[in-house]
Amino acid sequence: MDLPSYRHWQAQAPDTRPDIHLADGFLAGAVVSLEPMPDSHWVDAIMGPISAQATSRDLIETRARKELRARLVQTRANMASPDPRYAPILAVTADGEFDLTAWSSGFYEAIADDLDMWQYLLAGQREGGLLALLGSHTVGKMGEAARRYIASHPEAQTLSEVARSSWEVLSRLLCMMYEKRSQIVQGETLATGQSAAYRAGS
Repeated sequence: MDLPSYRHWQAQAPDTRPDIHLADGFLAGAVVSLEPMPDSHWVDAIMGPISAQATSRDLIETRARKELRARLVQTRANMASPDPRYAPILAVTADGEFDLTAWSSGFYEAIADDLDMWQYLLAGQREGGLLALLGSHTVGKMGEAARRYIASHPEAQTLSEVARSSWEVLSRLLCMMYEKRSQIVQGETLATGQSAAYRAGS
């Protein structure tokens, strides 16, 4: 998915509007977030509250919002399918290599409030290590800390190689996180239903 309307909207103010790769990572984080938010919340987090001028379906901003929402819905549907999959929208370097900086930064921003819980849920599993290595691509203190950890590790070379090829495991990692999230949400829904039934019967 190219999301041309979003690219057009972003290009009008590239210094203040997140590029498509960061936005796509943020939406992927929204899909696996443990926070029960409506889709409009995540779109607004990227684009800001809808402007008063964006009243026509033909306006770029309106079409860009629809593209983001469609991307969010499709990503969720792909992860929930019998054959779960995820294909990120990644930047490409001049050398033809995938650059995960923007995507990872957006993804970690979306799951920031859940990060401690995800680290707990994935502790001792390969996916937990993959999530940590993915963090080495982010900008800011988190990325710096992750890169320092890798550099000081006895298997630094191996970890660096795995981190560089993180794009290869994104589908597996995110689909596994989505499955676990679904189990948690289902469990919470079941518990809430049982609690309501108990109160009704008492």
